[in-house]
Amino acid sequence: MTPTPKELGFRMPAEWENQSAIWLQWPYEAPSFNSVENTGDKTYQMKLEKTWLLMSWELHQHEKVCVIAMNQGHKSYLKGVFQYMNFDFEKIEIHIIPYMDVWHRDTGPIFIHNDKGELAATAWNFNGYGSYPICALREKRVANDVADRLSIRCFTAPIVTEGGAIEVNGTGSLVATRSSILNDNRNPGVSQQAVEKAFEDYLGVTNVIWLSGAPSEVCKKELGDGTDYHIDIAARFIAKNKVLYTWTDDKTDPRYPYLVQHREELKSARDEEGNALSLIPLETPKNGVYTTSERYDDSLGGDSDTETGKAELTDAAYTNFLLANNIVLLPVFGNVNDQNAKDVLSECFPDRKIITIPCVSLNENGGAIHCVTQQQPAV
Repeated sequence: MTPTPKELGFRMPAEWENQSAIWLQWPYEAPSFNSVENTGDKTYQMKLEKTWLLMSWELHQHEKVCVIAMNQGHKSYLKGVFQYMNFDFEKIEIHIIPYMDVWHRDTGPIFIHNDKGELAATAWNFNGYGSYPICALREKRVANDVADRLSIRCFTAPIVTEGGAIEVNGTGSLVATRSSILNDNRNPGVSQQAVEKAFEDYLGVTNVIWLSGAPSEVCKKELGDGTDYHIDIAARFIAKNKVLYTWTDDKTDPRYPYLVQHREELKSARDEEGNALSLIPLETPKNGVYTTSERYDDSLGGDSDTETGKAELTDAAYTNFLLANNIVLLPVFGNVNDQNAKDVLSECFPDRKIITIPCVSLNENGGAIHCVTQQQPAV
């Protein structure tokens, strides 16, 4: 039988461990959820590209940035932009890999490494979040294609999940939501025990902490989330047994009952050595973040301006940050709680510079910085 990654000594490192690169899929034409072709609408790229340029500029000061482009014309365009913006081409790589949208955390590989200095990738059978078959059709091979570009081995896990659905501390513990992974739209008939065994075999974890999440329809219709409540908008490890969790005191916020449940579950959780978790609340943006323009995902409300006459709530959360070498990229929304989030992150990571990235245009389409990036660990 083929040995599992765990049997070969592989594990998924924590995000705060040293990295060699960050991967991301560059915005392209607006995606179509009903066709294998994009819509041809390049205003999608126009709205998002500022965010990608800011992220890439800050990241490439500290590590390599691996950009995925749709085709040769897209790659040539990006080379011209990077040259014009004075990027260091020693720190930028552009790879052509077919994709549909920007959510590389979910479509790309989850990297693992071992004490022999070997890097490998894991693929998790991306199926479009169980709701978007066109996404699954167009992006199911992104993880394998990235591994091919790096000439590393890619292990395909026996379950369906996405990178944004799991969070690890690097020493054996993983936290995830039941509503995302233990969901018939991804893993019908698969037991919790089998899912935990897959995490053990492919990521090297020994302790899984489960948060409830929220029902799929609630996520889409009330919370502005198309992922069935990924963990990176709920809770993040910032040390071995220290967790930042999304919180609000506003009982009128539709997220409130789910955040209360998550807090209670975290209070009763333990790390892989049986220690209680140290919990730090991270306030949501005050009064929420709402759409400013068209949403391309109809399940999240579609064009809120013309169809409903009102803005739609997004899934904005400050926990959707990215840890990179020496820095933290923090999503901000022009909200009064932006500064509080920066202060909390500064206390949690005193040795890292906290860099804020405006994310309203990104967030109204279903995510933020963590959702569109994936770290490649150093070996």
